[in-house]
Amino acid sequence: MLGGKTLRNKMYATLFLAVILTGILPLTYMKFANADESLYKTVAFWHFDQLYTPDATGKDNVGILGGSPPPTMIEGRFGKALDFDGENFVYVPFNPNLYTEYEITIEAWIYVKAFKNVTYNNIIVICHSAGLAWQTATRICGLAITPAATDVNNETQFGFLRGYIYTDKEHFNEIITIEPVICLGKWIHVAFVRNLVTGMHLYVNGQERETKVTWGMRNPTGRMIMGTEIYFGHDAEIIIDEPRICNTALNPSQFILESADAIIASRTEIDIGPNLMMAIIIAALIFAAAWLLRRIVQTWGMTRSSG
Repeated sequence: MLGGKTLRNKMYATLFLAVILTGILPLTYMKFANADESLYKTVAFWHFDQLYTPDATGKDNVGILGGSPPPTMIEGRFGKALDFDGENFVYVPFNPNLYTEYEITIEAWIYVKAFKNVTYNNIIVICHSAGLAWQTATRICGLAITPAATDVNNETQFGFLRGYIYTDKEHFNEIITIEPVICLGKWIHVAFVRNLVTGMHLYVNGQERETKVTWGMRNPTGRMIMGTEIYFGHDAEIIIDEPRICNTALNPSQFILESADAIIASRTEIDIGPNLMMAIIIAALIFAAAWLLRRIVQTWGMTRSSG
C-alpha cells in the first residue's frame, strides 16, 4: 500500500501538470485566434494560379484578364503567378462584399522586372469610375511603385512604395516611403494598412518603412468611398502573386510572409470552418485539465484517508 509521502508526491506532480495545461490553454487560444482573425477578415484573396482567376474565399470576385496580349502565367512566390508587361492588367468588377468602410489591409508578393516611367506603377488599385472614359476614374485605395531617379547609365534600379485612400471627409490621402525600398529582380512582400487609430502605414517584407505624406493627412477619419472596380498590374512591368484584401488593420505577424499557413488554409478542399480547429484543441486541453483535477481530488482523498 502506498505511503502518505508517495501519494503527496504524485498529487504535487499532477497539480504541476494541471498548472502547465492552464498556462498553455490561453497561449494556444491567442495563437489560433490571431491566425483565424486574419483569415476571417479576408474579403478577397487571389492566388493567380490559373488564367481563370477566382477569389479563393469562394466569393464571386473573379478577375478578368485585359490587354493584348493579356497577362501570362509563370512560376510565382507560391505556386503560379501572373506576369504583367506594363500594358495589360487584371480587372475585377467591384462587389459589395469587397467594400471595407474604415480599416483596410492590402498586401501582395511582387517581382519587379523594370520600372515604367509613370508615377503610379500599380500593384493594386481600387477605383471609382463616374463614366466609361478612364479620365472619370478616381483612385480610392491602393498600392503602387514610383521609380526613383535614374543612375549614371540612365537606368532606374529602385523605386518608392506608396499607398493611399480616398475618404468622404478628407478626400485623397497618400503616403510614400522616404527612401527607395523596391528593387528589381527580387521577390518582395508589400503591404498597405489603414488603421483608424494610427493612420496609414507601408510595409516591406513585414517591416514598417518610414514614410511622408504627399497629399491629405496621415490619419484621415472619414469612411472610404466605395469603388466600382479593382485593377492589378496596370502600368507596371511586374509579376504579382497572392494579392489579398482584408477589412481590418492587420499586424505584420498576420501578413502572408514566409509562412504559407494562410494560403494552405484557404486552398483546402474541405472547409471545416475558421474556428473549428481552435475549438477542438481547446476542448482537448480542457478535458485533460479536468481529468488531472479529478486525479488531484482522488489523490488528496487517499492521502487524507491514509494519514
